[in-house]
Amino acid sequence: MIEQEIMQIMDTIAYGFPDKKGANILEENPEKYEDAFRDFYYLQTPEELLQSKCGVCFCQVELERKLFLEKELQVKTYFICTYDKENLPSHTFLTYESHGKFYWFEHSWGEYRGIHEYDTLKELLLDVKKKFINSHEASRDAYTFVYEYQKPPFHINCDGFYAYMETQKLMKLNEPLYFYHIIDKTADMKKGILSLQYMYDHKLYRLFDESTEKYLERIVGAWNIPKYKGLPTNSLSREEVLDALVRFRGDYGTRYLYFFRYPLYKELGRKIKDLLEVKDIYRINIQDEEVQKQIVDIFYGYEENDSDNKELTKEYYEQVSREEYFSKYDDSLAMNFSKLNHIAVAFLNDFCPIEFLEKVVEE
Repeated sequence: MIEQEIMQIMDTIAYGFPDKKGANILEENPEKYEDAFRDFYYLQTPEELLQSKCGVCFCQVELERKLFLEKELQVKTYFICTYDKENLPSHTFLTYESHGKFYWFEHSWGEYRGIHEYDTLKELLLDVKKKFINSHEASRDAYTFVYEYQKPPFHINCDGFYAYMETQKLMKLNEPLYFYHIIDKTADMKKGILSLQYMYDHKLYRLFDESTEKYLERIVGAWNIPKYKGLPTNSLSREEVLDALVRFRGDYGTRYLYFFRYPLYKELGRKIKDLLEVKDIYRINIQDEEVQKQIVDIFYGYEENDSDNKELTKEYYEQVSREEYFSKYDDSLAMNFSKLNHIAVAFLNDFCPIEFLEKVVEE
């Protein structure tokens, strides 16, 4: 089989990268390889790789691409990367289709070296993504993305390779997970949902003051912030309001936008019925890869919004039913939303773009 012949050629290639004398840096100087890879790496041509006999997955895939195309077999190549605060693990791989089946051709990732068969391309990509995530320790909120990419320019360095991938096709693989936000029917939604920080930075002071009025009593009272405890609410400056939000809610306190897991509906009570007369409901899919690329922080909250209760996770929101979610809602409470668990999301540029939002009809 042609694929096996290509694998035999690839088996002559070791994982690593050549130094100026042709020695494999990974074998000769592992510490240098680990610490300075981004400084010395460049994308080898297939001919250079066949001569050096060592290259990472970026280079190996380009040789695989050349060998498949020479046999007139069409391929697709993919880049997978986890955007983590600690590191940036990544991998490239090649796929092809034959007789209605889809194949992952893998050489450089030793644990999965071989040819793997799937019924659909999505099944293939999801399996590689799952294996990749499981093989790397990442922070809880790290996102993993898969790009389909065309042949990149040869001799680009590591940073250039990553930058090139950002220009390629982002694959939509995740199952949707919707959250909901309510906003005044009269609000200007041309840009999207604005955070308090955006309002302040762009001198939208009237909107800022209207949006922060509900926090004033809490800042001088319930939040127990020593600096502001007991002060008259009308003495607080806008800057102090922002400072209080950061003190109470953390570094992203002024940038967070808040979303419910399910849309509010009139039967919950008189307050909600009255609210929905003047508010529209918008939903966002936080699993959409384009949305995730714009999220800089996401906090899933505490149970019943009480920091003394357990901290919630994405899994909670994935599993909770609408009935359970609203079961503790109390329309008689002054802070009637206090029993509704919700998430806090901070976006790049401090607003949620309108293209991520869909206006929905009350359920």
